[in-house]
Amino acid sequence: MHKVLLIDDDVPMLKLLQQMLPWEDMQLRVVGATYSSAKALHLFKETMPDIVITDIGLPQKNGLELAAAFAELKPDVRLIFLTCHEDFHYAQQAVKLNADDYLLKDQLTAEQLKQSLRKALRLLKAKATRLEPEVTGYSTELYKHGLFQRVLHGLEADATREQAAQLGVSWSYPWFMFSIVHVNYITFADHYDHGDLSLVLYAVYNIAQELAEPHEGVTVFLLGDHLVVLHNFRVNLARNAELQLSKFMQELRLQCERVLKLGLSIMSMTDKLELRGIGSVYQQLLHGKFEFYEGDDPVVPDLGVLLQHMFLQAPPRFLEHFKPGLERALLVQDANVLSDIVRQMGESARQQRTEPDQFIRDVVYLLRRMEMMFAESMRDESLYDYLSLTRTIADASALTVRKLVEISGTPKHGSEKAVQEPKLQVIQQFIDRHLSENITSIDIARYLYLNPSYFSRYFKRLTGVNFTDYVHQYKMKIAAKMLKSSDQTLESLAIGLGYSERTYFSKVFKKYIGISPSEYKLKHTAPGKNAK
Repeated sequence: MHKVLLIDDDVPMLKLLQQMLPWEDMQLRVVGATYSSAKALHLFKETMPDIVITDIGLPQKNGLELAAAFAELKPDVRLIFLTCHEDFHYAQQAVKLNADDYLLKDQLTAEQLKQSLRKALRLLKAKATRLEPEVTGYSTELYKHGLFQRVLHGLEADATREQAAQLGVSWSYPWFMFSIVHVNYITFADHYDHGDLSLVLYAVYNIAQELAEPHEGVTVFLLGDHLVVLHNFRVNLARNAELQLSKFMQELRLQCERVLKLGLSIMSMTDKLELRGIGSVYQQLLHGKFEFYEGDDPVVPDLGVLLQHMFLQAPPRFLEHFKPGLERALLVQDANVLSDIVRQMGESARQQRTEPDQFIRDVVYLLRRMEMMFAESMRDESLYDYLSLTRTIADASALTVRKLVEISGTPKHGSEKAVQEPKLQVIQQFIDRHLSENITSIDIARYLYLNPSYFSRYFKRLTGVNFTDYVHQYKMKIAAKMLKSSDQTLESLAIGLGYSERTYFSKVFKKYIGISPSEYKLKHTAPGKNAK
């Protein structure tokens, strides 16, 4: 017997519809009748009717909007619209919703309604024996999406099982467990372009569906950037449900590695869940990123583990102290050191139980700064997208190392190479941090973990001058700016730039600027002021 839901804000009309036909003689049962669109949506979720007869001109949410919501929850629901003369133009929109009929309320007869219902019943009968041609491919996926929405929202279990059965999915056992499957993005980046992501995800989904056929109780859903694998089971000492799910997931992993060259990140909830309880647990796992620091293929054995699980907020820019080390490693293009620093960053976050999203944000912030300093231009933006999607610290770290290696291999060019060379900027930053000290090439070589002799040759090749001359010239340019804009004495200026004697400072200044500090200050001082 098929279920019917009646909706009309005209209460007398609603009563007339209920009394107009011998419903049960037609193998139909009215499971609800309401004048409220809000109540109608609630009734639909609870009863999952096969046929809906609704007025179009409802207040708040009209009949067309309601029908669209119904189709989202149950794509094969049959729709019959009632309309008045003044809103008959809505009928065209009803056609787009695949309505079986639309009837004028003031001309409605029992025979007209019977004919519309017979048409709806024929279509339902056809669906019971086979999926109609139009309910295949993309339409079937929409139907499955609607099924998972019911699971997600914890709607009435019997109606959800009934909808699953119409898809050929048997959920006859009382318990469920599930796995969430994400792509390992470092392996994706090895073999595919960013634009291939949706296609590759669909390929993983197809592989999973093929593998699921011989596995009783396994249903696969594709949900945006991940898959959900539901396993319906009963407690059976001869058949370990957790082992069966694990076996399926390993088959999926191996097949994706073999066919697609793609790694997977898999997290499984193996507690016994009722159908209506799946949605809330799934959302906790998905949004909580439980697996981020947990290693390969973590298993959540029960809900108690989730309650104990928590992340903490780290201080802002908590990875900032790794920046100097990254700069040095990028300067000498040492991939091993880069990898080690990234490993330390990840370990620091793991020990502090840092919120995964905060860790990713701070990593991206560091990468952006390194890219601006060392790379010619913003290169592969896709790696930043992958970082936002990744589910594990291992994947995030591998993507970070790849980006850093890419940055280190893309030096800037410029007509004024000595000024624009990014590696020189790192050295200049070191000088800036030690302006008041008498720094030498040995100091900077030690900072960069380089042999002093090698650094001296490297720097001369980079700038055309030796390091000592470069530092003097760099400091004298700063001194000249200060003399023009500051009332500092020459003694304090000299000390601030690492020269303990005024005489030596003046000698160096004259060598690189052409005149003495006193002459320079006098030349650039406004009339009425005297050089000190």
